[in-house]
Amino acid sequence: MRRVGRHYSMLLCALMMPAALAMCSGDQPAGPDLASESRMPTLTASDSSVQLQQIDFGNTALALSWTPASNHGTNSAIDYALEFDTTGGTFASPVVVPLGRGVYAKSYTVAELNTFATEQLEIAAGQKGTAHVRVRSTTAQPDVPSDTSNVVSFDVTPYQPVSTTLYLIGSSAPNGWSADAATPLTPDVDVPFVFTWEGNLAAGQFKFITTLGQFLPSYNRGAADTMLVYRTSDAQPDSLFTVTEPGPYRITANLVTGKIAVEKEPGPPYNQLWVIGDATPNGWSLDLAAQMRQDPADPFVFDYNEVLNVGEFKIATAKDFNAPFYRPTTNHPALDSTSVQLSAGDPDNKWYISEAGPYKITLNLRTMQISIAKFTPYTQLWIIGDATPTGWNIDTPTAMQADPNDPYVFTYSGPLTAGEFKFPVATGSFDTDYFMPGVSHPPITDTYVRFTPGGQPDNKWLITDPGTYTITLNQLYETIVIQKQ
Repeated sequence: MRRVGRHYSMLLCALMMPAALAMCSGDQPAGPDLASESRMPTLTASDSSVQLQQIDFGNTALALSWTPASNHGTNSAIDYALEFDTTGGTFASPVVVPLGRGVYAKSYTVAELNTFATEQLEIAAGQKGTAHVRVRSTTAQPDVPSDTSNVVSFDVTPYQPVSTTLYLIGSSAPNGWSADAATPLTPDVDVPFVFTWEGNLAAGQFKFITTLGQFLPSYNRGAADTMLVYRTSDAQPDSLFTVTEPGPYRITANLVTGKIAVEKEPGPPYNQLWVIGDATPNGWSLDLAAQMRQDPADPFVFDYNEVLNVGEFKIATAKDFNAPFYRPTTNHPALDSTSVQLSAGDPDNKWYISEAGPYKITLNLRTMQISIAKFTPYTQLWIIGDATPTGWNIDTPTAMQADPNDPYVFTYSGPLTAGEFKFPVATGSFDTDYFMPGVSHPPITDTYVRFTPGGQPDNKWLITDPGTYTITLNQLYETIVIQKQ
C-alpha cells in the first residue's frame, strides 16, 4: 500500500511539473473567461437613419433586437434595459428604458420614436440627431456585475406634431367669432390628426383655431376650398372658407395632409314631429298633438318639455296613424334607455311614464337617440352680461324675480344697455349651467331658449337698443319674451 501511494505521488508530481513550469515562465495568456465573453448580448438595429413623418405615425420606425446574455453560471434570471446616449457614445448619463426579463426586442412606432427623440433624447424637431444605444443585462444575483452589448448608432430626424385640438370659428359657426367659445371638432380615435364636425352652418365665413381664446395659430383656406394652410402670424393672409347655402354640414380636416372636405348633408327626414299619448295633456288625439321644437342650430334635434301624466307616448311623423312613428326598441323601456327606432305598424312599442311630473325630452334623428329626463325647477336664476346692471360679475349677478304662482317662470324688469346677456343657474363660477339662445344673437322677438350644461356653445342675446326691458323666462318650456317698455 505504501509503495503504491508513493509511486502515485511521484507520478502526480511529474504530471503537474510541466504546467507549473509553464506558469512560472509566463506563457499562460491572461484575460476574460471565453465562455462568458461569447454570451455577451449582441445588439442589431433595423435602420441606421430614420426620417420621421407624422403621416406614418403608426408604422414601425425602428426595431432593436439582441441575443440572450449570460447569467455567469449563477442560474439566476436576467433583466434587460436599453441605454440611449446622444453625447458621442460616452453613456455618462444615459436615458434608460427598463424592459424586464425574457425580452429580446424593442420596436418603436413613428409616433413613439418621435416623442422619445424630442422629449427624452432632446433632439429638436426638424433637426437630425445621432443616438447611440446599447443593451445592459443584469443578473438577479447582486454580486455579479452587469454586462453591456455592442453600441449601435442611428440618425433620427423628428417632426413637430400638429395640434391635438381644433375649433371652428366665424360668422358661419354656431358661436360666431368668439375665440373663447369656439366650436370644437372631434379627433378621429384612430387617426388623431384628422378632425370631424357635424352641425348647422349659417351663410357666412369660417376658419379654425387650435387653442380656445387664441386667434393664432389658425388653419385657413389654402389655394382651394379643399386645402388648409397653417397661419402663425397676423402678417400672413387671413383667407376664409365661405358658406353660401346655410344648412347641415359635415367637415373633415386632415392637419397633416392639409386637406379638408366641407360637405353639405341632406336635411333631417322630418321637419315636424308630434308627441302623442295618454301621458301628454292632449292624449291620443293627433289633431291636438303637441308639436316638438326643432333646434335652430341643428335641425336633426327636436325637444318637447311638458308636465306629463302617468301613461304612454310615442312620436308621430305625420298626423296619420298609418304613418311611421319614432318608438322605443322595446315596449316600456327604462327612461334612461336611449335607443330609438322608426317604424309603422306592429310592434307598437311606446315609452311609459310611471311618475307624473315635468319632463324634458330630446330626440336626435341623426344619432337615433332620445333623452327623457325628469325636470326639477331651479329656485333662483340670474341675468349676467355687459348689457345688465352688474355686467359680467359672476359672483354677484343681477337676480331675477320668481313668479309666486308658477315655479317655472322668472322675470327681470330694469335697464339694459347695448351688449350681451344670458342666464346662469348658479353664481361664483362661469363653469356653471345656463339658459341661452339656440344660436348666438338671435332676433329679440325669437322665443327659443335652450338649457345648456356647462355653457357651451356660449350663445348670448344681444341688445342693440338700450332702454328699460321686461324679460320673462320659462325654464320648463324653455321660452323667453323680451319686451322694451
